[in-house]
Amino acid sequence: MDQLAMFKKAQELAKKKQDLDKELMNMDILGFSDAENKNVQVTIKYVPAQLPINPSPGYDTVNVKIKEDYFNTASAEQLSEAVTLAIRDGETQANIAVAQKYKLLEAELGNLMGGAGAMQQK
Repeated sequence: MDQLAMFKKAQELAKKKQDLDKELMNMDILGFSDAENKNVQVTIKYVPAQLPINPSPGYDTVNVKIKEDYFNTASAEQLSEAVTLAIRDGETQANIAVAQKYKLLEAELGNLMGGAGAMQQK
């Protein structure tokens, strides 16, 4: 693959990454304090990396819902723990969603790098 073709392929991959980031940003990813009762539900939003300032993507918790009966009967410590567990679950679910979306892009990048490596061996 010549350099111009590699450059064009890199531009295509960058565009696909931007599109994936936009799609992920628009997703509402839910996390729960427990699988059975779902007393606390959080909504997580994906925040893409802001290069070069912040090279790592992140997540924002944008909404918290607590079942009224649980809120009225739980102690402050129980509420705190439940919210923490829901946020952790939401971030885990977000990591899974991001990984699934990026698998295809990763494969394409591997093909591009394989093509670059083959070019250098000639």
